[in-house]
Amino acid sequence: MISLVKTLKCPHCSVPISRELLQKSGTFKDFINRKPFPCPHCQESAQLPEGAETAVSAGIFVAVILAPLFHLWEVNGINPLYVFGAGCALVVFGMSSQKLIKVTSG
Repeated sequence: MISLVKTLKCPHCSVPISRELLQKSGTFKDFINRKPFPCPHCQESAQLPEGAETAVSAGIFVAVILAPLFHLWEVNGINPLYVFGAGCALVVFGMSSQKLIKVTSG
């Protein structure tokens, strides 16, 4: 999901790595599968870490599933708008905190 929204930078050379560039170099599948792949610019290994999209997934769950359920069930003391806002905040936090990590051979 992240590759569709945000272009990530190489942790070695700080040059943005786009989805199109990964597809041209044949490393997009490794990127999606969270395996180490060579940067198309500097050829150093980078990886999208496991759990990189955890906050985004949790935010989507809260905003899309829990907030409407709280509205439907009319839970006292919990405003569904605040639950929706918390879910949106989690999505924004998750999207802004994602980055590639360096992979060392050894």
